[in-house]
Amino acid sequence: MLTFLRKIRKSLIKSGNARKYLIYAIGEIALVVIGILIALQINNWNEERKFAKTEAYTLNEILSNLEEDADQMKLIVERRNNAEKSSEKLVPSLSNGRDLTLDHSKDVSNILTFERFYPLSNAYEMMKSTGLKIKNENLRSEISRYYDFEQEKIKKSVMDIEDVVIRLYNTDNAIRSNIKYSTSGAGLESDIRFKDINDKVFHQYLLTELILFRDNNKATLQKAKDFLELNSALIQLVTKEINTPRLNTHNTQS
Repeated sequence: MLTFLRKIRKSLIKSGNARKYLIYAIGEIALVVIGILIALQINNWNEERKFAKTEAYTLNEILSNLEEDADQMKLIVERRNNAEKSSEKLVPSLSNGRDLTLDHSKDVSNILTFERFYPLSNAYEMMKSTGLKIKNENLRSEISRYYDFEQEKIKKSVMDIEDVVIRLYNTDNAIRSNIKYSTSGAGLESDIRFKDINDKVFHQYLLTELILFRDNNKATLQKAKDFLELNSALIQLVTKEINTPRLNTHNTQS
């Protein structure tokens, strides 16, 4: 092609026709420019393709992390719901001075149980370390909010319950001194047996703690539910983005 153009150029120079040579020169420049533009377009297309592949992979990893967060939070909501029901049963009985039964030991076990939330953010941290910016600005904003703010907030709220339970186990009080056997704490199943389920000093101390615990537990339960809703909404947003035509061809998880 270059040899052919060179021959034409020499021929026009020899002919001395300046007008035809000028038209030819403009055409040759135009061809060069078009070639450069095509090369740039191909390069941009390749870069976009590589970016979309990386974005699809990262969003799939974020989706996996979100789903694991959801599994943890569902357990926390279930356990906090149980604690709320148990406190609602115990407070009236203790307030009215009624005797407790052995069945109430399970209710106390539900209250002296805590969870640990281990939020997963490795995909988000990877995204930040590589400098990847999700193209969808709304999704990018929601992901940042979830990982930079909401995760830490719910983690702190869950730890508030743990702090209460740990304090009761680690200080000298009428609850701890009345415990004969315990598999409570952070275990999936909890069970507490008391030396004297109807010890009056124990009742009074338990009632005082329950009144404070009930509000704390309700607050944590509501925050856990709110976080689960936020998590679910973000899962939907990420899934929707992964399934867009731009990313779906690179979605190795589909």
